[in-house]
Amino acid sequence: MKPKHIKQQREKEIRQIYKRWREIVTENKALGYIKLVKPVRHGWFKEIIITHKVERYKNKAAILEVYDKVEKRFWGRTKEEANEHWFQQTSKYFIYKDFPTISKKQFNKLSFKAQCMCTPFYYKTERKKQKLRFYIKIPKGAYRVKYTRAYVTHSKRIDPALEREDALLDQQLLKSGYYNLAQKRWSWRHRHYWNKLVHKKEKQKTKVNLNALKAISIEDIINENILWEIN
Repeated sequence: MKPKHIKQQREKEIRQIYKRWREIVTENKALGYIKLVKPVRHGWFKEIIITHKVERYKNKAAILEVYDKVEKRFWGRTKEEANEHWFQQTSKYFIYKDFPTISKKQFNKLSFKAQCMCTPFYYKTERKKQKLRFYIKIPKGAYRVKYTRAYVTHSKRIDPALEREDALLDQQLLKSGYYNLAQKRWSWRHRHYWNKLVHKKEKQKTKVNLNALKAISIEDIINENILWEIN
């Protein structure tokens, strides 16, 4: 077991890494985007649109208010991938009659008439915590689901210095003694960052295994004169 002061020092460094990572995220967002002269075709949206038939309903204003609150678009490189993202949303938060549900926070921001269109239900999160969401009862004729071509209209500005620093922070957390500690204590609080880090860790491990494989002759591989170790 490592001395207590070494563990505490590493925890302090990890907290500083996460703090700096959050600052880099903020600085990158502040760089903004550059508008492309010509949009670039890029994938598909599976989306919910309001139809002209909404004009028939007396509660049109409430329907449009609720529609403004829900997640309406699900993107994918292909129609199949967009559809897959749609079903992921279904399994996570449920989609009732092809219309997404809303959270309690979103519900509280609705007007009384719009709230009357919602029905509460409870579900369990991945962490087995019970949460409240709301089904939305919208007339079927007021909306429909369709596939729409997606385009890239803007390019993200990139600061090479920030990109290099971000990569260095990742490398620091991938080091022995840091990775397991960070994974155990902070991965659930920084899920998006950790998913990226896990991918880098697996990629690094694959690269090491491939380099080791290069040192083995083809004859040994064919004759199975090697021992494969599964980690």
